[in-house]
Formats: sequence, structure tokens, C-alpha cells
Amino acid sequence: MRRRIQQSGGQLVGIFATLVYLITMDRTVSWWDCGEFIATGWTLGVGHPPGAPTYQLITHIAMLLSFGNTAWIAPLSNAVSAVCGGITVGLLYATLRGLGIRSLGAYVGALCYLFCDTAWFSSVESEVYAMAMLICSLNIYLAVRYRHTGNSRLIPLIGLVTGLGVGVHLMTLLALPAVALLYLQRQLRWQPIILAIFFFMLGLSTYMIIPLRAESNPEINEIGDGFGHYLRRDQYEKASLYPRMWRERDTANWVEWNAGRTDLLGNVVYAITYQAGYMYFRYLMYNFIGRQNMKTQHIVLFILPLLLGLLGLWRLFKRQPLDAWVVMLLFLFGGLLLNIYLNHPCYEPRERDYAYILSFYAFAIWIGVGADSIPWHRWAWLALLAPLTIAIGNWSDHDRHNIHSVHDIAANHLESCSPDAILITLGDNDTFPLWYMQQVEGIRTDISVLNVGLEGWNNIINMLDENAFKRPVYISHYFYQRYAHLFQGRLRCEGFCHRVFPTTCSDSTPIIHDNIRWNITPTEYIDPISAAFIDTWEQNTGQPVPIR
Repeated sequence: MRRRIQQSGGQLVGIFATLVYLITMDRTVSWWDCGEFIATGWTLGVGHPPGAPTYQLITHIAMLLSFGNTAWIAPLSNAVSAVCGGITVGLLYATLRGLGIRSLGAYVGALCYLFCDTAWFSSVESEVYAMAMLICSLNIYLAVRYRHTGNSRLIPLIGLVTGLGVGVHLMTLLALPAVALLYLQRQLRWQPIILAIFFFMLGLSTYMIIPLRAESNPEINEIGDGFGHYLRRDQYEKASLYPRMWRERDTANWVEWNAGRTDLLGNVVYAITYQAGYMYFRYLMYNFIGRQNMKTQHIVLFILPLLLGLLGLWRLFKRQPLDAWVVMLLFLFGGLLLNIYLNHPCYEPRERDYAYILSFYAFAIWIGVGADSIPWHRWAWLALLAPLTIAIGNWSDHDRHNIHSVHDIAANHLESCSPDAILITLGDNDTFPLWYMQQVEGIRTDISVLNVGLEGWNNIINMLDENAFKRPVYISHYFYQRYAHLFQGRLRCEGFCHRVFPTTCSDSTPIIHDNIRWNITPTEYIDPISAAFIDTWEQNTGQPVPIR
């Protein structure tokens, strides 16, 4: 019986992880890209470049289980991430076992990844990173299996999985150097590689959905100036590898990190202190020591997970140097090398820890190895404290099953506008959740939501000229913060938005429409973005958000 339990350990820990993520997942729309992913998944629209067609197709299939009940569409989409995250944890356990780690050590490593900040956050909302990590972890597991079995059919399978993974997120390619090293530990054979390339191209075929759907003119269509332009992400600003301080509008921020220099030495200092230190190692510490945040002030996980990871790094190089380099390639390509490539500007609009999740996965492997290095008959309980402290420290922050604020704020943006209005927005968080409300829940579809970044200034201006205020015109709060000066004396706050009048507004008294509703509970956690929106609403209207 004990042997059977050990053999099924990956399934058990995978099921447990899936249940944790399902219990704590968001039940509706979340901030940033989640609203767009749910809306485009449901309608098969064309999301932001370079697209995620594999992810989109899988979530669409999952959403069909709603049988048209719009209340189930967002939970089913979020559940896809929860299941992907849970399977990833199970594969991590199996990979550790394949590296020769005993079952208890494999449990410790897998559970530390399950409960770590970045993996947990990505697995409870509709984002691509949980599925991307499933692709990476599956490829690593298949490569480990190939090394043990020599089954050449696994190599074309890796090619197919990788091709499909590109249709989720390009970060799935970062696992290939480690996979290649595992393959090269056996005799090199070209036939499986040629087949793998063929199946890789087959996996890429999901990308055909993008131009096909763009031709059908869906409500959400961000293909822009053509498919090539879309794939190259031409609409986004790009940074070369040098200089490290490249975005001119960040000049005032550079001085905090570059020792007062903008020459080569200043760039090196900036790359070490801000880009590597603040934008990578800070996230590594968040996951395996603890973090400060807005909810519980400070979460202390102690230093045990980090110490186990460092011990595992040393022991793996000492005991299995080839395997050690495999994990090191995962860690570097998913971490510091990616950090060099991304060349982060100073500062980012949001935390970017999700970009380095593959590196944290590699560190969890080291934690498993480190836990396996402890004399179990005396000190096993110490290793088990590592995932336990992470779980206790992170649970309240990652339990999102009872959050209403994002949904309510998005709905109330729309309900702030008069019938048949035009609402001009600026950022992701005043656009994507509104798309979700309209495309999925069917709320206020009479309103045209126009994002300046996607539509372009010229198109917005032309549309307003053609409209000549025959339709009411509103601007979001984000747009108001940046461009209110363009409409001086012509604005009136109405709920979450500001109405633009063709001439001077004679009455600037704020208005609250009767359709605005709140479902926030007394124990509900209000995240910083929601808090900023709510604070602005309360300041503008003079009314507190009702707690039910």
C-alpha cells in the first residue's frame, strides 16, 4: 500500500493543488488582461498581440460547459488556470522523483511551488501563465522520461507540446535549453528531431484562428495593421539590450538606481540594482522568504524555503552535476537571462513577477532536493515546515473567492453613462473589465468603449467630430487624470466617469445614477487598484461605498 501511495504521489499532490486553487480562485473578472481573455475566449475575438490562440480555444471549450448561463462563464475560465496550475504541481512532483528524489522531498518541493506567491496568484484568475507553466513542466517531465526510457516517440510529442505552448505564451520556449540538455545526455538521433520540428509546426497551426476570426469582424479585434504587424507586436515600445536606461521619460527615476551616472558604469549599476535586484531578486524573495503588501502589511514565511533551495542547489551539483545544469538552465533562462532581455523600464505599471515563474519553478526543484538531503528519521518535520509556512502566510492574500469589487467597479463604470454613450478609456483596468461586462454578461452594450491606445488619437478625434455630440461623450477616470486639461470647464463627474459637454458645463455638481450597485461585504479584501477607484468615487460623489 505504501509503495502504491508513493507511485501515485504526483496524482495525489496534483489533485490537492487543483482543489486549493479551485477553492481560492476568483469567481468573476479580475484586473489587467483577465477581462480581455475571458471576453475574447467566450466570443473568439482577437485579443492583444501576439495573441494566445491555444489558450483561447481551451478556455472557450471550458466556457461551453456554462450552457449559456453567463454567471458561469468567468468561473469556468478561471477554473482552467486552476486545473493547469494543479497539474503543474503534480508534474513537478513526478519530475523530482525522476531526478532520484525521495517522495517526501518531492512533496516538499511541489507543495512549496503550489503555495508560492506567483504560482498561486497565476492559478486563480484568467491569465495565460498557469497554462504556460503547464506546457513548460510537461516538456521537462517528458524529457526526464526520455532520458530514463529512451522512448524516441517522446521527442515529437515535446515538439507538438512546444508548438501548442507558443499559442499560449512565448515564455514556453524558455524551457527548451534544459529540455535539449536532457536529450543530449543520450545518443543524438536526428530522426526524432526532424519529427519534432514537424509536430512543432503542427502545434503552431492554432495561430490560424487569429486572421480567420479577424476577417469576421468580431466586437473585440486588436489585429491592427495586419497579421505580421500583430505577431511582431509593433504597437508596443521595444528596448534593445543596451542602453539599460532607455526610456527617456524615466530620467527622474533613474537617479534612484544609477549612482547619479548615465554612462556605461551607470547602466551597469542600474542593471544590477534596479533590474536584477528590484525586478527579479525581490520577486524571488517574495516567493521564498516573504513579502510586504497592502493587505496584511507583512507576510513572514521565514527563511527555511530559501535555505532548502540553496542547500538543494549545492547538493545537486555535488551529486548529479548534469541534472544540476538542467535545473540551472531553467533557473537562468526563466530568471536573470530573461531579465536582461526584458530590459525593464523604470518603473513598470504593475508587478512583473509572473514573467519569472519558470525560474521559481526551478527553485522549487532545488527545495525538493534540499529537503531530500536532510536525515529524514530525525528532521523530516523541519522540511515540512517550509510549505506549511508558505501556505499559512499566503492563504489570506490569495483567497479570492469572495471578491466583488472588480466586477462592481466595471459594471458601475458602464452604469455611470447615459444611454447610447461613447466612453473613452486609457488603460487596461478601465477597459478590459468593461469589455467583459459587455461581451459576456451583456451589460450596457449600447455604450461604445474606445481605448485611446488601441484606437489611436486620430481615430478618436475623427469619431468625436463625426458624432458632434449627438451621442453623449464620457471619459474614464484614468483618461481624466491624464487629459482633463483638454476639456477644461466642460466636464462633470457622473459616478465613475466624467461627462464631456460641447461647451462650458453650467452645473458641475457630481451626479450618481440610480443604476449603480455594490455587492462588497464587510470581510472582503479590497485590492490596491480597487481601493484607488473606490476612493476616487467617494471623493467625487461624497458618498461612501455601501457595505452589505
